[in-house]
This record gives sequence, C-alpha cells and structure tokens, in this order.
Amino acid sequence: MKAANRGRSADGVRRGGLFAILLLTAVLGGCAEKAKTVQLGAAQFETASLDAIDKIDAFRQKEVSTASLSPADAGAGFVAQVLGSQRPIDQKTLEILADPMRSDLPHSEAAWQAFLAKLRDQYGSFRAIFDSLDRGSLFAAPDVKKAIPTLDPLIAQMTAFAKSIQDHPARFIRERAAIAAELEIIRDDREMTADAKRTALLRTRQRLLDTLAAEELVTRETSAECLKVSRLGLELRKLLAAYDTLTFEDLTEGLEIAFRVAGSVSDRDFSGLRARTNGVIAEISADPDLKALFDAALNRIGRVREIGP
Repeated sequence: MKAANRGRSADGVRRGGLFAILLLTAVLGGCAEKAKTVQLGAAQFETASLDAIDKIDAFRQKEVSTASLSPADAGAGFVAQVLGSQRPIDQKTLEILADPMRSDLPHSEAAWQAFLAKLRDQYGSFRAIFDSLDRGSLFAAPDVKKAIPTLDPLIAQMTAFAKSIQDHPARFIRERAAIAAELEIIRDDREMTADAKRTALLRTRQRLLDTLAAEELVTRETSAECLKVSRLGLELRKLLAAYDTLTFEDLTEGLEIAFRVAGSVSDRDFSGLRARTNGVIAEISADPDLKALFDAALNRIGRVREIGP
C-alpha cells in the first residue's frame, strides 16, 4: 500500500515537474517572441533612420551643387565671359573659364560628413542593444526599458531636422548664383539680337522655375522622411515603456500601428507636413527631458547647417 502511494506520489511529482517544464517553456517561448518583435521594431527604426540621413545628406549636397550646362550654353557662356571680362587671363581665370560651374565644397563639408557618420553610428548602436535580447528573454524587460534613454535623443534629432528643414527650406545657392550670372551675361551681351535675348531669357527663366520647384520638392521629401522616423520612434518608445505588461499579441499590434502611423506621413502637402511636425513637437514638449533634447538638437543642427539667427 505504501509502495503504491509512493508510486502515485512519484508520478504526481513527475507530472508536476513536466507541467512546470512545459509552463516554463511556454513562458520562455512567449518572452522570446516578444523580444524578437522588439528587435524587429528596432531594426525598422534603424533602417528608416539611415534612409532619412541619406536624404538629409542629399538635401545639403543639392544646396551646394549646380546643374551642368549643355555644350551650347557652356560655349555661349565662355564667349560672353571672355569678351565681357576686363581682367587679365591668368591661370586662375583659365580654370574658371574651363569650368565655371566647378567650385570647392565649403570648408565645413568635412565636419558635415563627420556629423552624419556620428548620426549613423548612433542609430546603429540603438538597434544593436536588442541583438541578443531573445537569448536572455525571460529577464529582458529591464534591458528594454534601459534602451529608452538611448532612443530619446534619436527621436529628438529627427524631429529637430524636420523642423529645421521646414523653417529653413532648401536653397540651391550655387545653382541660383549660376542663374544670376547667366542672366547678367544675356543682359550685357551687345551682339545678341532682341529676339535671341528674349529666347535666352525665357530659357533661363524656366531654369529658375525648375530650380524653385526642385527646392520645394527636396524640402518636402526630406522633412517627411525625418518626421516618419520621429513618429516611428515615439510609437516604439511607448511599446518599450510598457514592455513588461504587454503580451506578444499586444506588441505585434502596437508595432503594426507604429508602422502604419509612420507610413501615413505624406510629403505631398507642405502645410499638412508642418502641422504634423508641430504635433510631434507638442508631444515631445510634454516630457521635459525630451523637450530639452529637442531644443539642444535644433540648435546643433542650425549650427551645422550654418543657419544664422
């Protein structure tokens, strides 16, 4: 009888142990799924951030570059500059005549590229925090919340970029200077007939209009990319803050919402884009720490972009 009881007791222990193992496996499996979901969000945030940084770099490069001239326009410009110039034709003048659109990038270009490289590293470092998260998934919640202070400056920076670009839209400085020089050449050319001048001026006017349209387009596209990252970052931040109370299904749904909210940012309407940016800034301003990070980032970006007060 006692042996039978011991057998039943042993069976109960084995069944209890098996249940505990199955329960632990289920818990660990659920935790691992949660961790992988957060990893996906962090990876997508990095991808969107790097795309936005590439847009920011292209934005600046367009500001300091000029469109190439057609062979006919380049030849006409060469003749007009030689005939209209009173300066001696020395080595420096020859270089300018050979390629009037060429000029060195501003001295701050190296600092700008270093600034962008640092940005890329920061967004990559945030994603790297989650690389090994699923291996210690049962104890992941504290590690997840520790990532929020790393995420906050990244959200602030992208929001500041969106704000800076909207407040100080693209100005293709060298292209505008080239257009101004072209207009002067046409105006001062005494050999050109009135009809030829009119045709040349209308062609240059179209070049100016195309430049203005391109400036507006790159302003809208770049600020929209930055705002998408900001919006995605804020939604991801909410999930990280509540990670320990959310189920796998909650996280999955939250991440889908985050992607949808970020994807809804459109670059078609500048006024709507500015309104959404102001909404993000208002949300950031509700958190004093985030607001301080945003203000600091806006000042730093202004200096790097060489924007005056």
